[in-house]
Amino acid sequence: MKLTTSALALIGFMTASPVFAAEQTVTFSVPGMYCASCPFIVEAAMGGVEGVIKVTADSKSRTAQVVFDDAIAGVEDIGIASSSAGYEAKLLGSGS
Repeated sequence: MKLTTSALALIGFMTASPVFAAEQTVTFSVPGMYCASCPFIVEAAMGGVEGVIKVTADSKSRTAQVVFDDAIAGVEDIGIASSSAGYEAKLLGSGS
């Protein structure tokens, strides 16, 4: 009985705890975003990278904030995807 209880407690801890999450938030400078459709193109390009959870691009600040799982995607992959779509992206910083 003790072994079953301990195993269930461990399984519950592992599934409920956000400690194991590998989520990162980074901001890219995307100086080529000038028009109203540019953010949509950047969001689609960066969002197409496996592991990317959310992309918010803004043509006023010419930045894109990206939330991704760093166990699946890398900052380099996201930047390359944007550049491949015609919008060079340089890492500004990370939030977490």
